[in-house]
Amino acid sequence: MRAFWLFILLCVCAAAAFVGSTDISHFRTDEVQRDILLNMRMPRVVFAGLTGAMLGLSGSIYQLVLRNPLADSFTTGAASSAALGAVVAIAVGLPAGLASPVALATGLGGLMLVYGVSYRRSGISPVTMILAGVVLNIVASSVIGFVKFFFEESLTSIVFWLMGGFYMITWAKAAFAAAVFCLCAGYFRLRAHPLNILALDEMSAETSGVNVRAERMRAFVFSTALVAVSVSFTGLIGFVGLIVPHIARSFYGSDVRQGIFYSSVFGALLMITADAVARTVIPNGAELPVGIVTAVLGGVFFLYMLRSRQTEMWHD
Repeated sequence: MRAFWLFILLCVCAAAAFVGSTDISHFRTDEVQRDILLNMRMPRVVFAGLTGAMLGLSGSIYQLVLRNPLADSFTTGAASSAALGAVVAIAVGLPAGLASPVALATGLGGLMLVYGVSYRRSGISPVTMILAGVVLNIVASSVIGFVKFFFEESLTSIVFWLMGGFYMITWAKAAFAAAVFCLCAGYFRLRAHPLNILALDEMSAETSGVNVRAERMRAFVFSTALVAVSVSFTGLIGFVGLIVPHIARSFYGSDVRQGIFYSSVFGALLMITADAVARTVIPNGAELPVGIVTAVLGGVFFLYMLRSRQTEMWHD
């Protein structure tokens, strides 16, 4: 079955590379079309797939270790915190290479704040965690608004970046994202057994010999690293980490090993498809920020989750 989904992913990547404002023939291309295909379309498609895989995997781990079906980088405040760090880095003119470390630091700080607020002796309160994440999103958005007002000369680039999208993607950026993704996925694969135990209640995990706090903290660091790298390169792309883990679990269960693979593959498929739609939905070569496409899909799915799981979520 894994081979089947990898084959589907390769087919979608190949099809998406030929979608865009410039028509490219499948059988005969000139030099300009080859340059567009090899140096613009293909790195963009690969990077979109990696971004979807990173967001899908991070969402799967957040939901697992927090035991909360609504947990993802947005509802935990990690994405907005990382975005705040990246926006400040852009506004003050830091080198582009520093945006990811700054986003990682602020993303982790935001996640730790939400985690600390929602933690009780009996465990983490899902409702409190979501509310704290929403509050952090509002505060981070307000500070971002202030940064946009204060650094007016950077306003256009910040606003465009915040809407999320794959612009000016190069093979070097794709290689860096691939390295981060492989590192984090490899770590989660190695720690699959304690992470599966962590999905049980905390008491069971402790009695099974799992250091809950240390295991959860390391999972947070690696998950937030995935979010920070994604946010620093592409801006805010919401809800992928919320939708994809649920789809993966509905097909292949909650085992971490299965979740790592299928959340990554399904996230890549969703993001590549959403980016292809964003490139073609507006005529005359205009392009829609991909964050708008995922926000529409994710908003509907989020409401569905609240409706279908409200009894479980509101009695923690």
